[in-house]
Amino acid sequence: MILILVLIVLCGVIGGWAYSRGGQSKNTKGSGNGLETACVHPGYGEFNSHILSLAEENVSLHVGESTEISGTVEGKAFFVGNETCHYSGNVTLRAYLGPGYPKDSWGYMSGKLKSVEGLKVKITSGELRLEPNETVGFRVEITPQKSGTYYLYIVASGGKGWKSWDVIEVEVR
Repeated sequence: MILILVLIVLCGVIGGWAYSRGGQSKNTKGSGNGLETACVHPGYGEFNSHILSLAEENVSLHVGESTEISGTVEGKAFFVGNETCHYSGNVTLRAYLGPGYPKDSWGYMSGKLKSVEGLKVKITSGELRLEPNETVGFRVEITPQKSGTYYLYIVASGGKGWKSWDVIEVEVR
């Protein structure tokens, strides 16, 4: 009984020491011939990673007129402790309407985004693969169906949990 109690206390002390040394626990998983450290920093997936960018921020169109805007997603590096990590992997691009002033918090933005209405939007290469240090292009085709001002968000969701977004103000006359 005393031996079990000593083991529990010892595990707690070692676990607390390991946590205090790294600032966060590191998840590892087997990858065949070695261990791979998960690259996850505080806020990963909650804050805009700012790796998606659009060539234009403002567009003025007439109903029925089309435009095409280019964009990129970049496999930038970020750091977790002394480890270099990259935004990479499978990426899904989606379009939403949202508020005029974007925030960097996904918790805030996800509650404000809604389905696109009043615009016909087509994203070419809506599913892509992003390698570390690579920049991948895509195109957004916009055709207004009714007049008004729209804030069109293009959101990139990484298969590893990160998110990035940018917005285009579309003025339709």
